[in-house]
Amino acid sequence: MDGEDQEKRSREIADTIRRYLVAIHTGGIGITFGVVGALASNKINPGWAAWPIAIFSMGLVVVGGSLSLAKYKAIQRRDALRQNKEAPNFTACLWRNDTWDRVSLIIFLLGVLVGICKLNGINLQ
Repeated sequence: MDGEDQEKRSREIADTIRRYLVAIHTGGIGITFGVVGALASNKINPGWAAWPIAIFSMGLVVVGGSLSLAKYKAIQRRDALRQNKEAPNFTACLWRNDTWDRVSLIIFLLGVLVGICKLNGINLQ
């Protein structure tokens, strides 16, 4: 494989990771709502779910930011190429999409932890 093949593969993997992140955050929200519905028959206040759902939603926003950043960088590189300029340098930590993808994954894990802690505090008498 040459450099172009590796770059193409890298972009495909990055897109797959972002789809995965969207899926797990959306699944976290869906599962949380499902548990809320199941516990409603036991007259459990659904307020416990607010934090986990908010955290999973924040993870989706971070993934959206990562996608927006990827688009911005692609446009900047395209414009530099068209104007025969040097490509912009996006190597700083905050300009790297994998930074934001990792942040989103950490947010997901936080959402799971908070959800479990909230569920642990519920009494099913």
